[in-house]
Amino acid sequence: MNRLALLLCFLSFAAGAQGTPDAGPPAAPAPADSGTPEASSPKDDTAPLATAPQEPSPEEDPCLSEDAEDEEAGDSEVLGALRLSINGETRALAGVELKGLERLSEQQVRTLARIPAQGPLSPERAAVALKRLARTGLFAKVTPTVRLAEGTTPTLVVTLQEHPSVTSVDIQGLEAGELRDLQDDMFRLPPYASDDDDDEDDAGDDDDTVTSVHIEAGRGRFVITAKTCPTPNPPRELLAHFQKGEFHPGLVWKGLPAALERAVDELQDEGYQLASLDATLTSEGRLEVRVDPGKVEAVEVRGVDEGVAQRVREVLGIQPGDVLLRSDLRRAAKRVEAELPFLSLWDVETLPAPTTRFVEERDESGARRYRPVAEEQRRKKKKSWDEGVELSWEKLAEQWDEKSEDAIKTEGRRVVVYVRPRGPAFDVDVIPMHTQVTGFAPGLSTSLTLWDVRNRAHLVLDGALTIPLRWGGQRIAEDPEQTRLQRRLNWLVGAKVQVPVLRLAEVGVQVHDFTDTLDRWRLGAIDSFLYSALLNRPDAEYFRRSGYTAFATWRFRTKWLAGAEYRRDTYESLVSFSPPFSLFRRDSAPFPNPAVDAGRMTSMVGRLEFASDAVRAEGVGSLFRSPEVSLLRHDWEWPERTALRSLLTVEVGSPALGGDEQFQFWKVVSDSVLYASTGRDAGLRLRVRVAGGEDLPMQKREALGGWDALRGYAFKEFRGDASLLASAEYRWGFVGAFADVGAVHRGEAGWMDPRLGVGAQLYFGDTTRFTVAWRTDERASIVPEARLFFVRPF
Repeated sequence: MNRLALLLCFLSFAAGAQGTPDAGPPAAPAPADSGTPEASSPKDDTAPLATAPQEPSPEEDPCLSEDAEDEEAGDSEVLGALRLSINGETRALAGVELKGLERLSEQQVRTLARIPAQGPLSPERAAVALKRLARTGLFAKVTPTVRLAEGTTPTLVVTLQEHPSVTSVDIQGLEAGELRDLQDDMFRLPPYASDDDDDEDDAGDDDDTVTSVHIEAGRGRFVITAKTCPTPNPPRELLAHFQKGEFHPGLVWKGLPAALERAVDELQDEGYQLASLDATLTSEGRLEVRVDPGKVEAVEVRGVDEGVAQRVREVLGIQPGDVLLRSDLRRAAKRVEAELPFLSLWDVETLPAPTTRFVEERDESGARRYRPVAEEQRRKKKKSWDEGVELSWEKLAEQWDEKSEDAIKTEGRRVVVYVRPRGPAFDVDVIPMHTQVTGFAPGLSTSLTLWDVRNRAHLVLDGALTIPLRWGGQRIAEDPEQTRLQRRLNWLVGAKVQVPVLRLAEVGVQVHDFTDTLDRWRLGAIDSFLYSALLNRPDAEYFRRSGYTAFATWRFRTKWLAGAEYRRDTYESLVSFSPPFSLFRRDSAPFPNPAVDAGRMTSMVGRLEFASDAVRAEGVGSLFRSPEVSLLRHDWEWPERTALRSLLTVEVGSPALGGDEQFQFWKVVSDSVLYASTGRDAGLRLRVRVAGGEDLPMQKREALGGWDALRGYAFKEFRGDASLLASAEYRWGFVGAFADVGAVHRGEAGWMDPRLGVGAQLYFGDTTRFTVAWRTDERASIVPEARLFFVRPF
């Protein structure tokens, strides 16, 4: 039974225990065999006492059990059915009398709550009627009283206090475009009216279906029954609401305090973290709502000293006096992580933010004022496994995304940021190296970063090691010495320092002796290793490079980068092993790996880079540096907005720098990509690459043909001292089409005729894609070249 029924029980008992002024002697005690609460009254043989009707079971009338879900566990076992007993005889109520109605008619209320106009009415039925009255959302108070007078049957008198009626609404403090959702949420209609159907009649047509499952263990079966219990939703014409921007006067469903609380929730859902409001309802029914979006009073940083805290406040971009939006917190968290990598945001468990409830105050003029009052929430108890914990990838992803944002909290109107110094960061990555000049050479790359909490200088130590394995009996025919040399360890060690005050993104040195290539602008390392192992087609030419590189890179703002390198290396030619070590095509010829100009080469490299969509990352640079590849660490996702990425490098080799006489050259590389976004995962990608030089060594000469370097043609089919490549690609979601045009300058022969390659792609994300390509010259074939790629090099 519900609590209203229990209240009725107590009232009935009190009514029966009191006698009228001229009542006779007290009645005899009630029989002892009654196990439920009873109400007794003086014995009066002339009173027209109604006999309680036989009650239907909950199976016969589902409305009798509609409130069972609201009871505490075990109530149905402890609390018996309510009974009204007079002189030991169970009686019914003569009926229900309604008082206090102002704008509603008695007939409307009785119809809505299904209260009969005449009795008799059992106590259980009366309890259900009381709860239905409370559930209508039309009344601020429902006060039941049992009236018992001499010579009359008990009557249930219900005093009702209607929620206030609103005739007009004025909301101040928001832009016109922000009002619609707030109005709809504030003057929310019952569920039946949520579909904006203007042809709805009354709420009686919208019923709840009660489904019961009965298990008959003896017969080994179960029975499902469904019965309908009408819900007491009032018709919309009685309620205040907005429809297509126009306000319709009426009673406020569930009351103004609840409506104002919904309005605050809506403001916070829209991102106004500090929003509040207050309201006044005049005696004429005009509701005036004043919205305060909420301005920041102070920004407090905890976990570091004031010198570092001041820098954090500058990066946050949140100032006292600003209106605080949830998006501001999200962007602030990303800025702190990107621009202050030596700090980590700290998600501190704090008490939940207080909830807002509204208190009604009335003045002498009859106006009602509603002011907000903050109520502290209890810290939510973490569920144990036996209580049931919901796990889903979506929730885990949300918690991961919001972890850093949760480190920035609000306390009152103060923004509080929890940060702490980041400890040393140690990273290890696997290098699954496979080439036809080393065989399978797995290894590791490592990086140790030591952060300075004062942001003066950050030290990075990195290294790499790969070990060529002697699998497959690979060797260089009749040259055991060269075989031994190519099976040497590949290693690299380096150290660099980042000095933020000088805008030095990196300054350092690398010492190395490893197998290298200048073809990473064509094909990523993972794809090259994979297809070398599978098909004996690495689409890269390798050489041995040993020596050291000194470098310095400045990052001016976020989008621009400038750098300089001094390279001093000794180059050696490498030969492909025989037989090829690959899963397929092992009977094919070794992949050609042409000789390079051997000797000591010294050069200076200058670079300038621009990326309109760049973000300030933890650092720049690459473990395996190349003049052909950008130092900015792009994630290579398709940009949501139009973006331009451009690389320009100039390399000058001279014996005056300490190298051999033969290496005197210059080379320029310009590689630019423009993304013109037309929607999510859709748009045009344009690429133009121009490269060339004079007196170039063999390893630095240009060539076109192959994947991402004039697709559809053979690998490095066209060679020369300069090249021009243009590519256009359009993407529609997971499909795309492209066209490549390229030409090579062949010394005295001049520029060759341009070649055209066309193709299509299927995208499995932004970088993984299946590509087919056709050449269009006299050697064209209907069978395309096809390949699955996992990395995009540009």
